[in-house]
Amino acid sequence: MYKSYIHVLAAAFLMGLVAAAPIGPVNMMAIRRGVAGGWRHTLACGVGSISGDLVLFSLALAGGNYFLPRLSNPRVRVALWAFGAALLIPAGISFLVLAVNDPRHAYHSARRRWREGPVSQLLIGEAAKCAALTLLNPLTILYWIAVASTWLPFAYPVLGPGAAGWGVLMVSTGLMAWFTALVLFVDYVPQHASAILFRAANATLGLILVGFGMYCAVVLFRHLLAGVR
Repeated sequence: MYKSYIHVLAAAFLMGLVAAAPIGPVNMMAIRRGVAGGWRHTLACGVGSISGDLVLFSLALAGGNYFLPRLSNPRVRVALWAFGAALLIPAGISFLVLAVNDPRHAYHSARRRWREGPVSQLLIGEAAKCAALTLLNPLTILYWIAVASTWLPFAYPVLGPGAAGWGVLMVSTGLMAWFTALVLFVDYVPQHASAILFRAANATLGLILVGFGMYCAVVLFRHLLAGVR
C-alpha cells in the first residue's frame, strides 16, 4: 500500500519537474532576467510560471473531461495555434534582434532599467509575463490536460477524494525544485561572463520562441489546408 502512495505522489512530482525542466521560453527568460538583474528576477519568473502551471493543472483536474472533447473541435484548435503563432513569433524576432546587438550595451541597458524603477514593480512585471507565457502556450495547455487525465484515474483509487489536492501539492514541489535550481545557477554565474551569457540567452530565447511559433503556424496551416480540401 505504501508503495502505491509513493508511486502516485512521485508521478505527480515528476509531472511538475518535467513541465518546468525543458529549455523553453520561460526558462530562458528566467535566465536572461536573472543575469541582467540578479537572482530575484529569476525567482519572480519562476513564481509566475509556477502559478500559470498550477492554474492549468487545476483546471485540467477539475474539468479534463470537459476540455478534452472541446479540443477535438477544429475551430478551437485553429484559434489556439493561431494565437500561439501570433504571440511567439514576433516576441522571438525581437529577442534575436537584441542578440545581434552589442552584448555589453544590452547588458548595461538592462542593468540600468532595473535600477530606474521600483524593484517590487519590476518583479511583479516579470512574474506576470512568465505566467502569461505559460498560460497562453497551447503546448503547455495540451500537456497538462494530457497528464492530468492520465494521472487522476491512477491516483484516485489510492488517494481517494484528496487526490486532486495531493496532486497540486506534489506538482508544485516538482516545479519549485526546478526553479530553485535555476535560481542557484543564476546566483553563482560569474559576473565577468554575464554580458556574453546575456547575449547567448537572448539568442536562445529568440530561437526557441520563433521555433514554437513556427510549429504553431505549421499546425495551423495544416488545419486550414485540410479544411479547404
